Amino acid sequence: MPRRRTIVGLLALAEDRAVDAEVRGFLASEDVDVQSSRVGMPVSLTLDGFREMETAFSRGASFLSRRCHVVAVGCASAAVALGPDRLIQLVEAALPGVRVVEPIGAYLASLAKRSAGRIGLMTPYREETNRALTHLFQERGIEVAVGLRLRTPPGAVPSDVSPASIVDAVHRADLSGLEALVISCTALRTAGLLTELEAQLGIPVITTNRALADALLRSLAESRER
Repeated sequence: MPRRRTIVGLLALAEDRAVDAEVRGFLASEDVDVQSSRVGMPVSLTLDGFREMETAFSRGASFLSRRCHVVAVGCASAAVALGPDRLIQLVEAALPGVRVVEPIGAYLASLAKRSAGRIGLMTPYREETNRALTHLFQERGIEVAVGLRLRTPPGAVPSDVSPASIVDAVHRADLSGLEALVISCTALRTAGLLTELEAQLGIPVITTNRALADALLRSLAESRER
């Protein structure tokens, strides 16, 4: 009888054109299947807009298989707006017993693994979201020494940001003295840039999708040890 493959779930925004492919790519060498579900976009990409998305995240999670061993919530802005714990609660309510990972916890675990406490933070977010994310890091003992904002044209979404513009923003920034660079937003296409950026900077580059993939694997390993 064939062995059942491990299933992990991925919950992502409708306009995110990067997270599904990138998380699958990071997990390609693992013996896991990725099942994804989509959540509609907020009325506005603001903290208030994401705070109104509780029902949407619960409903999106309900479409995932109950055989999922762990679910990743692929939206850092939602984690900032709702709070990591609340975001996890919404998914757990829809899928009782499932393990859940989200971006903030994934960032912190990745930074701890690399003993990085002084970081640069690059995002495509509005200023209020950047301030809130910076505060989340700082209250957890991470110093955000440099903040970089990727500009998006009116009407555009983060997936419209080109990889070349991300590299250019890094080239133009003074990132000396940092212990890591965090590039936040699952919708940014960054997987193909990591080798180049880390070689250039000489420090770890932690992206949301990379951190989430690592968190999924870590959660699976912990569950197997029990």
